[in-house]
Amino acid sequence: MVLTNAPVAIDLAFIAIVLVMLGLVLWGAARAARRVGPGAVRGVRAAGVALVGWLALTAVLADRGFFEDFQSLPPRMLLGVGPPLLTLLALTVSRRVLPLLAAVPPVWLVAAQTFRIPVEIVLWQLAVAGAIPELLSFHGRNVDILVGLTAPVVAYFCFVRRAWPARVAVWWNWAGIVILLNVVVLVQLSAPTPWRIFETDPPATFIADWPYIWLPAFLVPLAWLLHALSLRQLRSR
Repeated sequence: MVLTNAPVAIDLAFIAIVLVMLGLVLWGAARAARRVGPGAVRGVRAAGVALVGWLALTAVLADRGFFEDFQSLPPRMLLGVGPPLLTLLALTVSRRVLPLLAAVPPVWLVAAQTFRIPVEIVLWQLAVAGAIPELLSFHGRNVDILVGLTAPVVAYFCFVRRAWPARVAVWWNWAGIVILLNVVVLVQLSAPTPWRIFETDPPATFIADWPYIWLPAFLVPLAWLLHALSLRQLRSR
């Protein structure tokens, strides 16, 4: 179900972020696939259909309240985060992705992380509205917006002007992974699970609702995937 105490404009802004990133990912992958060959194009099309289906499935489950039970063991949220994380791992280690990765300009994988700026603005507005704990915004312990703010700078100076060595992008990617991990841990420790540590008001239950289920089910894995693929690409170069 949709968060009842969140402004509709914020909900719509978050949905727009998801749809824009979905479109950009599919467009970028399709463009790179055309440089590789027909097999890569078919693979990207199949992945696009699967991704759209995944977003639809998680939206339906969230709308029916499936993820709202935080006390069940194993946690139901595992169904929302498990498949994308397994897919992330598979793409990171698979050799089949190397030709496609070689066709992707390295600036894309870094610059795409700019999407974390509007995501953090949405989280901030949700915290202002009292829909999520302030702990999870940049007024609390979430500094993920720094990754989004620095993404275009690193992309430009490392891969456009080439004024900075590629190792700067490597360091930046690892820092982004650690910062994102911090956010994920904060959410988990603020949710009403048996392992809750932060007694926030409200608890971090928003990720079980639509459209915010797409945060752990799509946007967070996407950020990790961009970091992982960028690191692999830089290593191969």
